[in-house]
Amino acid sequence: MSIEELKSCIKVAACVCGRDGVISEAEEQKLFQMLGEKFTEFDEELFESALTEFFDSDKQIEDYLELLVDEDLRRFTLLLAETSAGADGLEITENIALEKAYMNYAAKRHA
Repeated sequence: MSIEELKSCIKVAACVCGRDGVISEAEEQKLFQMLGEKFTEFDEELFESALTEFFDSDKQIEDYLELLVDEDLRRFTLLLAETSAGADGLEITENIALEKAYMNYAAKRHA
């Protein structure tokens, strides 16, 4: 897995977490914790870089999902997005974004 794929994973989760207008501290902490537990190459610099790129971009969740080619990473990304967005209570708009991500995943699996 490349650093760019890992950044895309972070950006997908940020899309879901930020759909309600803000990425809360609880969501950020959960993102950081889960990524650190899963990936040895993950560090704070990479995390901050991915979030900065996310906030500076006008890409949509589908754009980031397209960059995730590894099946295991796509599954982890969905878990990451759902768990981190739920860290402060899943808002309806976050739920809609998460549903979009799951539909994209399902479509790729059946293609």
